[in-house]
Amino acid sequence: MRSRLPVVALGVVLAVLSGLLAWALSAPFLAVAVAAGLGLVVGLVLGQGLMWLRVTTGRAARIEYQTLHRLEGMRAIAEKRHEILFKATREARERGAAAEREAKRAADQSSRVREAVTRQERELRLSIMNQIDDQVVLLEDYMQLMRLVPMSLPMPRPGTWAASEDLLLWLAGYVLEHRPRTVVDLGSGQSSVWMAAAMRTAGYDGRVIGVDHDEAFAEGTRELARRQGVEDWLTVVHAPLREQEVAGRSVRWYDLDALSGIQDIDVMSIDGPPGQGTSHARWPALPALHDRLSSGAVVVLDDMIRRDEQEILEDWLARFPGVDVERLDFEKGALVLTLP
Repeated sequence: MRSRLPVVALGVVLAVLSGLLAWALSAPFLAVAVAAGLGLVVGLVLGQGLMWLRVTTGRAARIEYQTLHRLEGMRAIAEKRHEILFKATREARERGAAAEREAKRAADQSSRVREAVTRQERELRLSIMNQIDDQVVLLEDYMQLMRLVPMSLPMPRPGTWAASEDLLLWLAGYVLEHRPRTVVDLGSGQSSVWMAAAMRTAGYDGRVIGVDHDEAFAEGTRELARRQGVEDWLTVVHAPLREQEVAGRSVRWYDLDALSGIQDIDVMSIDGPPGQGTSHARWPALPALHDRLSSGAVVVLDDMIRRDEQEILEDWLARFPGVDVERLDFEKGALVLTLP
């Protein structure tokens, strides 16, 4: 009912205005009544139209508001979904990039491992081949030694603590070629026996003097010489190690009193005493026996792969200038010093 009041009010207002206008124009009462009626009708129609227009406008506004509200909601949902999708896409891309980096790192690591394994295999193969080549060379040296210096009985295996096959061949070959009269072998053993056998093969009256600090080793060398029939060319001297002074230095070396009768040494082979527990254990050899070497004597120093022997050589060259040095590429390293 309240919603119709504006329509009725508008009709009454127009009816009053129409009647007043007709009355003001001095119209008859009937005309005034008709004008008032028409004004009422027009006001009612106009008011109803305005009301419908208002209702329609309000409904359109509400529809528009609701539509905009829904659109905003849809836009917010779309933006949220877009953000979620973008975030998911970015995370997926990052995970893909991380996986790709990890795969590349794994591939690089695998490649490095393969390269390292290949390099190790190659180095191992080369090492084995070099060892085989070295053993073949030593075997060839030993076969040549046995052809040059025949033995009536088998000899112990060279190497390890004993002199290697390459050094034995050189010593025997030097004796066969140069026929030294007196050879001193510091560290008796197979080398002493082979050089004595070389003197026998060469057919001249020479003498090898083997020196050993251990009586058991000395006796073993004597027994080996007896079994091979070269005891006429080999003398083994037992010279225990003792503290003494050589060239102004306190050393532990072969007892010089045991070596007092040795003179005019043409060849001195140094393969003893053992270096275990004693620094530069073989240093005293040249300073102690230098004055007993003959002119042009040859000194052979074994085990040059060791640092001690290398330092011994440096000291000797400083003490005895004019010495000629020849390095021998042997298994354990060796060198030949020729005195002026």
